Amino acid sequence: MEKKFIICFLADLHTLYDDRIYWKQALSLVNNGYEVHYVTIGNVEGKGTTKEGIHFLQLKRKKYLPTVALNYLFKKIPFVTTEYDEALDYCKKIKPDLFHIHDSRINRILKDLKCIGKNPKFIYDGREPLDKNMKDYRFKDSKIPKFITHRYADYIQNWEYKKVKEFDYIFTVDDGLYNRFKTHVKNVPIQNLYNFTNLKSQRKNLTYEEKIYDAAYIGGLSEIRGAMVALKATKYIVGKIPNYKLLFLGQIFDVTLQNKITKFIDEHNLKGNVVLKDFVPHQEVSDYFNRIKMGLNPLLYAKSHEEIIQIKLFEYMNFGIPIITSNFGYMQQYVLDNNVGIAIEPNDEKLLANTIVELLDNRKKFDEFAQNGIKSVDEKFNWDLMENKMLEVYNKLLTEK
Repeated sequence: MEKKFIICFLADLHTLYDDRIYWKQALSLVNNGYEVHYVTIGNVEGKGTTKEGIHFLQLKRKKYLPTVALNYLFKKIPFVTTEYDEALDYCKKIKPDLFHIHDSRINRILKDLKCIGKNPKFIYDGREPLDKNMKDYRFKDSKIPKFITHRYADYIQNWEYKKVKEFDYIFTVDDGLYNRFKTHVKNVPIQNLYNFTNLKSQRKNLTYEEKIYDAAYIGGLSEIRGAMVALKATKYIVGKIPNYKLLFLGQIFDVTLQNKITKFIDEHNLKGNVVLKDFVPHQEVSDYFNRIKMGLNPLLYAKSHEEIIQIKLFEYMNFGIPIITSNFGYMQQYVLDNNVGIAIEPNDEKLLANTIVELLDNRKKFDEFAQNGIKSVDEKFNWDLMENKMLEVYNKLLTEK
């Protein structure tokens, strides 16, 4: 590469060591000779260069007033300095050749970013169905009437589509988002850059007997994603498998849920059966995956869940972990089409318990699912394939400059 192109990732929700941004996209670019910067807005401040060679700026969200709405309005006042002003100042200093945007909020400063340097290129990474997520998560328990919150969610979704029309390229993480952007943003080239696993080299191929967790729930714990269903199933399983061990590997952001989980474990004497790990560094995640027998994905039904494909699906496959998922959406399709697990009715802890026990007892079926998962990752669901696609797009955009 004759010129060392400067790339800047911008995110306003995702953390510095985000699996997709940092460990896949940014690291792939650094390894291929690009100068990579990552600006993220959240709850942490920091600046420097990581040992992987990625320059970063972590900006803490400024809170001038007690509520989100008041803060938003206050930051609209011209003389008020915001985290976005600081992000812009940083970008003006480094003058990126290409901006890779990961959260829709960053589009608030899209016009200003376009004025930096000499005709920089822009890639948008579509990672969530905004309107459905807002309706299913953010406004689920809101006291504001649904017709107002749903209208607002639709407005934000249409605003995202409008802003993305100004980009040079769109990446999406799954088929649902690909179809959405393909329909609503027809003038911009788009490609699915699936969030496939990059952990092939960390697979240890331990035997069934060497694995210590009978089942695991990976990712942020929430009721709508089935955390309580997985926990309640444990109560029924220990009657048949007294030493059954369930691993929860993920953070709990809801205090009410945290209290529910603690209370249930205490009431049913499950302290010896349930392991809670709220945060594990990326470099240590594989140590846990290698010791899991079965992966749970007990999502409750929600419209947003119909579209998403969670990365843990491919990570389960990579480590030869049979999957039990809910029987709807794209994730059911991936599990059944590749014969890597079972799809069951959601929100039924007794059914989940019986399915877990039956699969643990059926080694022939268990091994079949495990082997199919490994084969699927090795042949088609690995990040190496996506990296090549991403690099082709980067090269094309930057050589057009």
